Amino acid sequence: MVTQRSKDTKLVVLPGRLVERLREIAVRRGVSVSGFAAEALEQAVRAEGMEASLEETVDVFGIYEIIRGSGAVQIPRSRFTSLISELHRSSKDELLAAWEKAGRWYGEYLYARLGDGTLGFLEKVLLVSWNLDEVKIHNEGLIVSLRFTSFIMALELTELLVSYISGVMNALGYKAVEKSYLRGLATLSFRKVPRPMTSP
Repeated sequence: MVTQRSKDTKLVVLPGRLVERLREIAVRRGVSVSGFAAEALEQAVRAEGMEASLEETVDVFGIYEIIRGSGAVQIPRSRFTSLISELHRSSKDELLAAWEKAGRWYGEYLYARLGDGTLGFLEKVLLVSWNLDEVKIHNEGLIVSLRFTSFIMALELTELLVSYISGVMNALGYKAVEKSYLRGLATLSFRKVPRPMTSP
C-alpha cells in the first residue's frame, strides 16, 4: 500500500511485488516510497494528458536513447531527400553499398544492446526514426517478413531504406530472399542463417 502525505490523503492498494520494486528504487534514489510513487503517478497522468499511454512514453524514450547512442542526427526530410536524390543520380551503387554497410553496423549495435529482443525493437525504431506510416515485422521461425509504408517517401529514399534494412538483418543473421518495393512501399523476406562474426 502507498499513501500520499497531504491534507487530502488517499489510500492506494498495490501488489506486494510492485511495492518491493518501488521500495528498491526509492532507497536507491534516497526518497520515500510514497514520494516516488506519487511522482510516478503524476507522470502517468501527464502522459495521459498528451493522449499517450505511459508504456508508449517509456518505449519512445527507449528508442530515443538507442538512436542517440548510435550517433544519429536529425535533418529536415526535404533537405535529406534532395541530397539523396543528387547522390542517387551520380553514385547509386556506392550510395546503396554505404547504406547497407551502415545498416550492418546499426544491426550489430542493436544486437549488442538488446540481444534476442532486437527484432521487436526494430519495428518500433524504424517507425519513429524513419518517420514511416506503418512497419510490420512477422517472425515465423527461420523466415522473417518485413513491410513498411510511407505516403511521402521518394523512390530513392525507399531504395536506400531497403538497403539499410538488409544490412541490419544481415548483422542479425538473416539473408534477404525477397525484395519488392515501389515508392514508399516495400515488402521484404529474410531467412535465418548463421550470424556473421564481427571483426575484433
